[in-house]
Amino acid sequence: MQKKSSMQKLLARIAPQAIIVFTLTAFMIIGAVVFRKIDPVLAEQSFYEVIFFEFITISTIGYGNQYPQTTKSRIFSIFFSIIGIPLLVVTLGNFGKYLTKFYWKAKGCLSSQKTDSELVNDKDMPGFVIALLYFLTFAIGFLFIQHSGEAYSIDDCYFSFISFATVGFGDKVPEIDTFERFSKVTTYLLWGTILNIILISYMNSWFNTIFARQPYRGRDVEVLIGGQCITVSEITSLVAQQFHASPHQVRSILHDIDYIMDEMQTHDSDENLEGLVQ
Repeated sequence: MQKKSSMQKLLARIAPQAIIVFTLTAFMIIGAVVFRKIDPVLAEQSFYEVIFFEFITISTIGYGNQYPQTTKSRIFSIFFSIIGIPLLVVTLGNFGKYLTKFYWKAKGCLSSQKTDSELVNDKDMPGFVIALLYFLTFAIGFLFIQHSGEAYSIDDCYFSFISFATVGFGDKVPEIDTFERFSKVTTYLLWGTILNIILISYMNSWFNTIFARQPYRGRDVEVLIGGQCITVSEITSLVAQQFHASPHQVRSILHDIDYIMDEMQTHDSDENLEGLVQ
C-alpha cells in the first residue's frame, strides 16, 4: 500500500510535465508537416531541418538563415509562434525548476544537515553554481558544436552567447547538415535556454534583495527552548519529522508563516507612518 502511494505521488509530479513535453513534441511535428506543405523551400529541406527552423523560431533565436518564403507560411508562422513560444517557455521553465530542486536535493544527500536543505530547496540555485554551469556549457560548445565561424576560437564563445541570449545575429549559424549535428546543436541550445531561465530567476531574486523591501521571514525567528535558541523553521522541521510530513508540506507551512509575519510588519509600518503624518 505504501509503494502504491509513493508511485501515485511520483506520477502526480511527472504527469503534468510529461503532458507538456508531449504536447510540445506533437505541436512541433504537426507544425513541421504543415510548413512543408505550404512552403516549397522548407519542403526541400529534411524533416529535422524544418524542426530546427521551428525551434529557433519559438525560442526567438532566429538566426535568419531559415525563414518562411510564402504568404501562407508567414501567416502560419505567426500563429505557430503565438502558441509555441509560451509552450516552450513553460516546458523549459519547469525543467529549470527541477534542475534547481535536484541541486538542493543532491546537496542535502551530501550534507549532514539534510532537513535544512529540504526546507530551502525552493530557493534559487546559488550564483557560483550557475556560473560554473555556464563555464562548462561554453567549454562543451567550444569542443563539440560546429558552426559557420572559425572553430576553436573566440567565435565559439560568441556563437554560444548570441544563441543563449536569443540575439541570433545570423553571422554565425550552427551546422546541422546531419542528424547527429542537429541533435547536438538542439540539445545544446535547449540546455542553454534552461540555464538562462535559471539565471533570470536568480537575478530577479538578487535585485529584489537589493532594491525591494525584504519580507519578514517568520521562519528565522528564534525561540528560547530549554536554554537554547532554535528557529521556527527548525521547530517545524522537528515536528514534521515526528508526524512524517513531506518537505512540500513543511515548506507550505513556513511560507504561510512568512506571509503572516510580512503582513504584520506591513501593517505596523503603515500605522507608524500614519502616526508620523498626524
